[in-house]
Amino acid sequence: MHWGKGIVIGMMAFMCYIIAMGVAMFRQPDDVDSHYYEKGLAFNTDYDKEKQVLMDNAQPMINIEANTLLVKFAKPAKGTVDLKRPDNDKLDRHINLQSNQTGNVAIPLNQLKQGRWQLVFNWESSGKKYLYTTEVYTHGR
Repeated sequence: MHWGKGIVIGMMAFMCYIIAMGVAMFRQPDDVDSHYYEKGLAFNTDYDKEKQVLMDNAQPMINIEANTLLVKFAKPAKGTVDLKRPDNDKLDRHINLQSNQTGNVAIPLNQLKQGRWQLVFNWESSGKKYLYTTEVYTHGR
């Protein structure tokens, strides 16, 4: 084989590799939240809520018993919890919370897939707003 053909074949192989990598790069899903701009604008608000949790020592106590997520707030609370699945955002859930007088909430987990979940609690109690994020591992269905 002539050396010119070897150079052309090498260049063609390299160009095919670069094109394949470019196509693969654009097929990857984005790991960025689709509402990142709005969340960036609200960062200070969220930071203040997280700081309020630490100042008031208001971290909720979380236990999982028999496919139920048991949450105990320091005081009666009303708000939301977002259950986020890191590997599949189609499984994410948004649940409204209303604790009883002792601050307890029970959330059924039977419909959740087994594995790691990120919990984002956003609640109000005694006129103060709080935000708390944690992770749990479920043994779901």
